[in-house]
Amino acid sequence: MIRFTLIAALLSVVFFQIVGEKVPINEGAMGDGLFFRNVAGNFLEKIEGGSYNAFQMQRVMPFAFVNVMFGAFEIVKSNDNLIRGMLVLHLLFLGLGVYWYFSLASKLQLGNSLSILGFVLLFVNFAVLKEPWYNPFSTDLPTMMLAIGQANYFIKINRQKLFLVSIVAGFVWPTMMITGLLLLFLPSEPLLLYTEERPKSVFPVVVSSFLLGFLVMLGFLTGRFETLSFWNGVLYLGSIFSLVLFVLGMMVRNPVDWGKSYVLLVKKTKSQKMGRLVGIFLVFVLVIFLLSGNNRSIQMGAIFFGMVADTLRFPGDFLVGHLMFFGFLIPFALAFFPRMVKEAAKLGMGMTAVGILMFIFALHPESRLLLAFFPFMVVLLLKAVRRYRIVNKDLIVIGIVNVLISLFWLPMNVPGMEKALAMGKVAMGSFPAQRYWMHFGHKMSFEVYFIGGIVFTFLVFLAWKGKLRYKREEYRRNKPVSSVSGA
Repeated sequence: MIRFTLIAALLSVVFFQIVGEKVPINEGAMGDGLFFRNVAGNFLEKIEGGSYNAFQMQRVMPFAFVNVMFGAFEIVKSNDNLIRGMLVLHLLFLGLGVYWYFSLASKLQLGNSLSILGFVLLFVNFAVLKEPWYNPFSTDLPTMMLAIGQANYFIKINRQKLFLVSIVAGFVWPTMMITGLLLLFLPSEPLLLYTEERPKSVFPVVVSSFLLGFLVMLGFLTGRFETLSFWNGVLYLGSIFSLVLFVLGMMVRNPVDWGKSYVLLVKKTKSQKMGRLVGIFLVFVLVIFLLSGNNRSIQMGAIFFGMVADTLRFPGDFLVGHLMFFGFLIPFALAFFPRMVKEAAKLGMGMTAVGILMFIFALHPESRLLLAFFPFMVVLLLKAVRRYRIVNKDLIVIGIVNVLISLFWLPMNVPGMEKALAMGKVAMGSFPAQRYWMHFGHKMSFEVYFIGGIVFTFLVFLAWKGKLRYKREEYRRNKPVSSVSGA
């Protein structure tokens, strides 16, 4: 009954979004969506001519599928019909994701409270309730749903299905094939944890110092120190120091004994398995390059510096950006970070490697880079809070917070929105364009960042307070009762 209620509520919102507003410019597409719409309309014609590069080939699958289906059923490939085709495909992917989630919940033996918590964290956010229906020509929803499939088959130890899902996902998002291979071929033995208090080490300080130097050097190489105004320069320096302190804090809270775990990794790693991992990955890369024919258009330097330019705009902007895109999960995860690391270590070296990649991509404010890892983060959090008592009040608060932050209920296409989106970067930093762009950390305005930062801090405090509440209750339950002898 609970599952039926959750699915019914989700589908009710989604159906309203399907018939609701769409991107008001270019007949329903903007940015990368213009390219993806072209793929949906002309894939079979252009693939023979090698019109796509290697990066594009790793994202074309959903749109190629729509193109093939339209051709098979002789449907006219008008812009309106292509939008309808993408909406139907998104709905199918959402159905798969929900099915995989409840299969995963059964394998993890989650109770009702944790099942509801996981469902809310995964599906009640901007990434699911608004973005794919407002901007249909994107790979966001398929990426996230296929990642749920990867997490499901990894937990269920179904290697064949995990491999098949990873192959399909490799043509939806670039990191998903390597994620699947790491889960498949790295040793499943748990990493070693510190049994007592973590010994003091200079390693986190050394790494943080190296990161600080690297970021400062990058600032000079990209010319940001020279081109930024005084105020933006202060924000940039604050962003660098906040990022370094964040990484230092996470490393200090790390419960894994990496020295002994590395020795275990070397001991347990079989050369045959590693050979398969490298071999399959090289074959996949070869297939991608054979299918692509326009790789001269790839400029690695431009891609790298473009990604760098989107970072370090405001101190901790990646945290606020992920909050706006994913909801309460991000502050929740900060409060339970050490336990999540422990759970990743218990799941083996493959999951730990995926967790390290997840942490690295989380440092970038563009939340789309985290979509392929988001379900794994939810799994680790659910396992981390399993020992804690989640009450109905907690679920209600988290649900309300995610509904409010997702803003699926807020109309996007207000007067002036079409003009603002058409102007691109010129109007991106102000309203009404910020109604949409506020959910993307690398494009949110300072005003949105400031208010979002206050909300984020409050939610971290709320999650931390809930964690301490449980510990106090446990202490009271376990405290021995002293006997008093009376005369």
